[in-house]
Amino acid sequence: MATSTDAHVQGEGEKKPEQQREGAAKPDEPAVKLQGAELTEAIRKQVEYYFSRENLVQDAYLVSKMDKEHFVEVAVIAEFKLMKQLTTDAQVIVDAVRGSTKITLDDASKKLRPTVVNARTTLIVRNIPTATPEADVRKFVKEAGCGTVVSIRADVGDNWFVTFETEDATKRALEAVKPLKWEGKAVGCAIKSESLLKGITPGSPNKHNNGAYLGGVSYTNGGAVAYGGAYAYPQGEAGQG
Repeated sequence: MATSTDAHVQGEGEKKPEQQREGAAKPDEPAVKLQGAELTEAIRKQVEYYFSRENLVQDAYLVSKMDKEHFVEVAVIAEFKLMKQLTTDAQVIVDAVRGSTKITLDDASKKLRPTVVNARTTLIVRNIPTATPEADVRKFVKEAGCGTVVSIRADVGDNWFVTFETEDATKRALEAVKPLKWEGKAVGCAIKSESLLKGITPGSPNKHNNGAYLGGVSYTNGGAVAYGGAYAYPQGEAGQG
């Protein structure tokens, strides 16, 4: 069940030129006025969502504001519509994210960026033919006692990528699968390490696979934004706010 704090966590999408000229406009008041620790938590979660890979791959405006080290001025975040509903004070934002493991502040506490970490939540399982039905591979992994699988897909060379919820779950899956065989042949396995910021170029709008910029895309009806694995939030209106 979503809390009043959770309800504020949304994406902003890219801001259209006409919306950029509306910076002085007062945003709608939040449905629930938060205070104290609850307000701090809401601000932290909102900033963490802004800098999550899930948001960055579709938020050309925010990416365009990044410097070469992926830092963004706190003042930029303070101008976002959804953030204005929580606070207009940049120092309050800074204080709220100080304890975050997902956000890093610069030495002057004037800029912030995602904590650049490698995601180690995907297990590469080898020697299972690519043409094998996905359901059969899922059954194999499930019977090995690997826990909840977030996603699974075949890759070239008889490799399968199996993604789990956490790094610890992936490590347990590695130990569970390592001694097993597929049709009499030993399977090989390893944990795949990948940067959370892979493919995100600071200062530039993101592109589709065909090279087209995402700049003109509206995310108003872009579906649900997953947060925390327990609740879905409607995508924010098109525009940084």
